[in-house]
Amino acid sequence: MSSKEPLIMIVEDDAETAMLNARMLKRRGNEVVVANSIADAKTLIKDNTPDLFVLDIVLPDGDGLALCKELRQRNDAPILFLTGKKSTEDKIAGLSQGGDYFLTKPYSVDEFLVVVERLLQRTAETQKKISEASEIKRGALTLNLHQRAAFVNGCDAVLTHKEFSVLLILVQNEGMEIASEEIYERVWNSPMHGDSGALRVQIARLKKKLDEENADDFSILHIHSKGYMFTTE
Repeated sequence: MSSKEPLIMIVEDDAETAMLNARMLKRRGNEVVVANSIADAKTLIKDNTPDLFVLDIVLPDGDGLALCKELRQRNDAPILFLTGKKSTEDKIAGLSQGGDYFLTKPYSVDEFLVVVERLLQRTAETQKKISEASEIKRGALTLNLHQRAAFVNGCDAVLTHKEFSVLLILVQNEGMEIASEEIYERVWNSPMHGDSGALRVQIARLKKKLDEENADDFSILHIHSKGYMFTTE
């Protein structure tokens, strides 16, 4: 889910119910698209990426349970069933197909809105944790572990694979002297054999790309006859 307003897709063949729910959700600051059938939903999904689905089970051209299963195969967005089906078997079927919550008609409007808000909030919290786990921030420097990219004040430093690997080792060991031999062996996967020239070249290029000379809150230091250290100020 992005920083923009959450997009909710309602798949509901009852026009009055769809219109009422869409209006309430929009008042809460959400964007809403409405599909009256499975076919309509599949068409809308081609041009939209919903942050949450509200599905009926009984639809004019098929089964909402089957649609839920299909959605879950390629989409992690929460799925809320809002349906006239009330049996325990129906609820179990909905949840087993990948649904996250089950409300039966007639339903409490307040409960509906709270459930939607909670499902969206849970998704946002999960994505935030994933994002935080995949990033290392040190002052103006940010390392994106998934992209294997480094950013200085938001600008991509365009590092090579080896440059990023060297930087990652230094940043993960902030404030510690890392021997040149250790860095070389971990990045090149072979012994350095006393020739530190390749590593010196990588460090020089890395410092230049990061504009380390003008950075005011991080440094890559050369520890004479020992190795290198990453520090923040």
